[in-house]
Amino acid sequence: MVDPSTAAASGLAKTVSSVVAKKLTSKSGTRPGGREERRQVYARFQAATMEAISYAEMLRMESKHSWPLMGARRMRELALMTHERRTELFAAYFELRLVANPAPLNAGEDAMTTAAEVLEGPAARKQQVFDAAATRAIEAQRLFTDACRDDLWYLPQWWQVHRRLARWLKGRKARRS
Repeated sequence: MVDPSTAAASGLAKTVSSVVAKKLTSKSGTRPGGREERRQVYARFQAATMEAISYAEMLRMESKHSWPLMGARRMRELALMTHERRTELFAAYFELRLVANPAPLNAGEDAMTTAAEVLEGPAARKQQVFDAAATRAIEAQRLFTDACRDDLWYLPQWWQVHRRLARWLKGRKARRS
């Protein structure tokens, strides 16, 4: 006779494995290593870098206007918020290193480096130096976005005649109406 706990464990294992197999083979689920997963990671990294740049600008404005009146409690809050932004930036970067193809990864390293430089003590810098660093970070972010677009094939490739033809027909139909 079969032990009931063994039968239950076997049934559970079969059920879990079938659900996982369906999820991995379905068209609606995220396939590990696929374009959808890379798109999600690229979007998270973009959000983290832009948040770091934006936060550095906010930190600079706050320190410029209220530095003499800022108490120790507010300084700790700002240090904690800076730590959270830096942690999210590094977590998104390491996730990017896990799934990205070489071109977006190289562009992402540049974007991460420039965003981290902007986040490094914006209050101590002169306005021109900070603006130049922020401009470099935004330019690196734009280059990363362009590399991601090429990697994810948002535009038809030269050999994808069916996609280019459909795009041409759609444009022709729009021009007629």
